Amino acid sequence: MTEDSERPISERRAINAEKRMQLLIESVSDYAIFMLDPTGKIETWNRGAQLIKGYEPSEIIGKRIHTFYTPEDRDSGKPEALLAEARRNGRVEDEGWRVRKSGKRFWADVVITSHRDPTGELLGFVKVTRDLTERREAEFARVDLAHTQEALRLRDEFLSIASHELRTPLFALQLQLESLVTQAHNFEEKQRVKLSRALRNAQRLGDLIAALLDVARIAQGRLKLTTKKVDLAATVAEVIDRLDDSAHESKCTVVPVLQVGIEGHWDPLRIGQVVTNLLANAFKYAAGTRVDVELTRDGDEAVLRVMDRGPGIGEEYLEKVFDRFERAVSVRNFGGLGLGLYVTREIVVAHGGRVRACRREGGGAEVDVRLPIRDRPPSLPTERP
Repeated sequence: MTEDSERPISERRAINAEKRMQLLIESVSDYAIFMLDPTGKIETWNRGAQLIKGYEPSEIIGKRIHTFYTPEDRDSGKPEALLAEARRNGRVEDEGWRVRKSGKRFWADVVITSHRDPTGELLGFVKVTRDLTERREAEFARVDLAHTQEALRLRDEFLSIASHELRTPLFALQLQLESLVTQAHNFEEKQRVKLSRALRNAQRLGDLIAALLDVARIAQGRLKLTTKKVDLAATVAEVIDRLDDSAHESKCTVVPVLQVGIEGHWDPLRIGQVVTNLLANAFKYAAGTRVDVELTRDGDEAVLRVMDRGPGIGEEYLEKVFDRFERAVSVRNFGGLGLGLYVTREIVVAHGGRVRACRREGGGAEVDVRLPIRDRPPSLPTERP
């Protein structure tokens, strides 16, 4: 007969239960579960401890738990303090940085429970560790995202309020300047030049405020379109004519090739804004060069291309130039906030179209806008989500 067979059944059952429990603990991989002796030396080591902390059983059994703590925690006596609290209260829980075998830190939730015999004598401790690094990083990312979204909301709200507030005094200033223009024949040449410069600066300020207001509308989902039947060639030609002074000031020659007869339902003011932004962009970055404007039909789409012969757009900026406040060049060399192409994209997308930028083979930049040609207006007013 074996030694086990000579033991009482209850004792054999207890031993078997203990063995099964030990096997179960050793197989757990999500938690580090191990025993410590009363002095804090490691006595057992399960699979989870091996995976989380990186040590093989032969490398760590017999070592003190100081091994897992950061240098600053060891210097402050934290391991001893935790064991003392578990000895005193029966249990202690702690969250903080721990150190893997590789030296890399991880964020851990640790529970240390004292283990005593029926007489109350301390036999050791059971230590359970969970690796919460990913959960902690996800929580920090969530908080950062919430802070970022709130900051963006406050910024967009400020842009909306500031734009509205600035429009009233600017409108009054423009009226005063225009009233002076009617009297310009009484001014000296130097005064007329200053008046003309003041008018241009007021117009630029107005354009900037309008762009900021559009950005606020887009961010708040309030970019609405009022569509009606539009002759696209006539709209593009009108904008080119209106920007003749700007082209002359930038020493740019605009060469339009516009296919007539392209009609559809769009918002004429917003489409005019798209053309204005693209030409203004070309005048700014390709001053002194020829700017080609082409309008064609491709199936059920109208295609507008604005091509310049300036320095072009770097490959890494071809997508970024359509983002808010993004620029493909240094702000030291060119003014503006980098909103024109962003507003352009949002208007085009609101119409169900798409826009892209590319580099021209002979040098310069090209922006292509594709708009779906609709014979009927949408059944409901379009609003950009």
